[in-house]
Amino acid sequence: MDLPGTEPGTVFIGVARVELHIPGVGSLKGKRAVMNKLKAALQRELGCSVAEVGFQDLWQRAAVGVAAAASSQTGAERVLDRIVAVIERDPRVVVTAILNDVGEVS
Repeated sequence: MDLPGTEPGTVFIGVARVELHIPGVGSLKGKRAVMNKLKAALQRELGCSVAEVGFQDLWQRAAVGVAAAASSQTGAERVLDRIVAVIERDPRVVVTAILNDVGEVS
């Protein structure tokens, strides 16, 4: 069902960049293990696309880019909120910055 004021078939894309501190790792291998589990959890629980997009050469810092499609702006915003919640509940990481946006494609 299309919402009033939107074109039929409008897609809303939620995109987030989340920067992380990973205090418990001492190597890139340790960081990779944490990041792989976090990315898998986001994909499994929310069906979103996830990529490591920054700080690949630093042990204790990471940035992930996450994207998800929804049929409404509110739906996309809810998915972004859930993405952050999944990340924040992981005790191995600390969220240091969040940038997000919702775009519309008709």
